[in-house]
Amino acid sequence: MSPFEDLVSYINLELPKVSGVIDQNNLAPQELIDGLRSRGAFNALNLGLNNVYALVRASARWSPAVAHIIMTSASVAFRINRDGPLYSLCITEPGGGSDIKSNLKTVADERTSGEAYLTGEKIYASNSLYADEFLVLANGPQGPTLYLAKGGPGIKVEAQDLFTFRGAGVGRVVFEGVPAQRVGTPGKGIREALETVNFERLSYGFIGLGIAEGALEETGPQALTKKIFGQELGSFQGVKWMMADLLIDMRLLEEFVASAVSKAEREGKVDPLDAAIAKATGAQLAQRATWVAMQIMGGRGFTRGSRLERLARDARMLDIGGGAREVVYDFIGEQAVNRFKNATR
Repeated sequence: MSPFEDLVSYINLELPKVSGVIDQNNLAPQELIDGLRSRGAFNALNLGLNNVYALVRASARWSPAVAHIIMTSASVAFRINRDGPLYSLCITEPGGGSDIKSNLKTVADERTSGEAYLTGEKIYASNSLYADEFLVLANGPQGPTLYLAKGGPGIKVEAQDLFTFRGAGVGRVVFEGVPAQRVGTPGKGIREALETVNFERLSYGFIGLGIAEGALEETGPQALTKKIFGQELGSFQGVKWMMADLLIDMRLLEEFVASAVSKAEREGKVDPLDAAIAKATGAQLAQRATWVAMQIMGGRGFTRGSRLERLARDARMLDIGGGAREVVYDFIGEQAVNRFKNATR
């Protein structure tokens, strides 16, 4: 068994055991984080983009939160081209996330050779509860710039009690004169932060696939074989058509994200339009799949604490995390208008 196969096997074995605990406690067990680390889950450059997204999809079948832990750290690793640590991405501030520039209050007091001291506050900071290092967007001498700070004194982290992606390590982070190193181009931090987020947006297509697979895996044995009016539920035309719609959407998304990853590997960066489409489509698929699964399950689909209930809550995050759906649609629509408005007949 290769190291990558061992890592996938570990995820498939452990997450069914602990996904409920992760959601209940809003925290991944340290043993799980250590197990992922020792097997190379946070060595994104070594794994390669395709394998990272494969891990994301496999994890999302049981715990989109764990999928997000892996992806967030990988996004930063690809951005700064350095493997090893478990990274947090700190962009959003209390004033809001969509208008990044207007709400950016965190300040970097730069000294020589890009050394700086960070002061400010971030919210919805992914992986902040687990991180070894923090990639932070702050106002430097030439404007918004990316800085890397190591965890330690001067960084205060408080978990945010969300109802979705529980256990993803999302938190409020306060920086109190924390030493950091500039890792981005001065004044280009917003563009570079969005390029980092594009890795996450593309991953939402894979998370959407994982959620859909998890929901249908839960539904099949429990409901599709159940007999009503003398027939298996899965033999009714209405049910088959619902399943057909989902399978079509899953196959189409699967082909699209595979193509997007191949392009990203060739070009060394994620196409922002591919990332936006993957995020929007992954969110639609995940939400549709979980609701269809609930419908097929009937009353049992409303069981609190079940795998399906957790996946249904997590599916909602895909329309908000990494950029609100409306912001993403505005970008996709602008690309469509620019493509076709000057088309010749």
